[in-house]
Amino acid sequence: MVPNTMKAIQIQEYNQPYHISEVPIPHPKTHQVLVRIKAAGFCHTDLMALNGEFNTKLPFIGSHEPAGIIEEVGSDVQGFQRGDRVGCINFDSVCGKCADCDSGLPIYCDAPSMKGITIDGAWAEYMVADARFIVKLPDNMEFKVAAPLMCAGISIHAGIQRAGIPKGGSIGIVGIGGLGHIGTQIAKCLGYNVAAIDVKQQALAAVASYEYSPDALILATDTVEESLSKIDKIKSSGYRGLDATVLATDHPSAFELAAALTRKHGTMVLLGQPEKGITMSYHTIIYKDIKLVGSLVGDTAAAQELVSLFSENNLHVEVKEWNMEDAEDMRQSYLSGMEMGKNVIIIK
Repeated sequence: MVPNTMKAIQIQEYNQPYHISEVPIPHPKTHQVLVRIKAAGFCHTDLMALNGEFNTKLPFIGSHEPAGIIEEVGSDVQGFQRGDRVGCINFDSVCGKCADCDSGLPIYCDAPSMKGITIDGAWAEYMVADARFIVKLPDNMEFKVAAPLMCAGISIHAGIQRAGIPKGGSIGIVGIGGLGHIGTQIAKCLGYNVAAIDVKQQALAAVASYEYSPDALILATDTVEESLSKIDKIKSSGYRGLDATVLATDHPSAFELAAALTRKHGTMVLLGQPEKGITMSYHTIIYKDIKLVGSLVGDTAAAQELVSLFSENNLHVEVKEWNMEDAEDMRQSYLSGMEMGKNVIIIK
């Protein structure tokens, strides 16, 4: 039986340390399910929400990377039942009326509500979720692996697809952190020649140890010529450089480097959200005819596809586990900049 109250990491003031509150357990509406949360990830966007960058109404519960077990099902929900293991993508609901909703692109809704960003999220023992934005998890997938896929995973997966590169083409993942270490594996599974690019040798060594490892490892401090020479070895012909690069980092210097390593008429996909915007030379964009595109996240169908890809290929997510009581230590660890994988709150 579901109790009346629960523990939650509730943000009561912007820019203040995380702490635990005792709050009422929400009741699902007709289109929602109640999920008993087993794992919930920490993302850079959670830090932005804590800092008040989305003007989220206080107080609110953080995290938009949930995975858990359905406890209650709303009367209008079809296809899900109590006991189902599910992951919940970061959207809670969409308006259903704007041009993007009408054209089948709800992830670009003009007025979405988003877990842990505009409404309560997953750092709690229970959470309500719109059944339109949940996916079933295979029995062999751990909740701590599934949770990061609900934002980090679908974001990098969508970015790779947005590049529009045919199988056999070359793609560089710039920034081998929470998104990037997942992305190198996804890109390999999708049939690309993959270059992992990062300033930390440790991060490159980690992805090189995975079953689906990159074809080239590029240290950001290498010269452009050294990096292009490595790329030459994973391409058979054509222009020098990568067909596409996906920027999974906020670091300002990454953009000029990515442009230098992207071939003429290639594509750069932006996932990172640099605080001061993007700075790149017009020369590399105009004279190389590079296309720059943005990418947000995948929709429910893409999330289900990604979960299947991970399960079938036994892909790896580098997870550091934390208890709810250690949330502030987790945040400080992330701010140190020394981590590579995903931080996940485990809820027992």
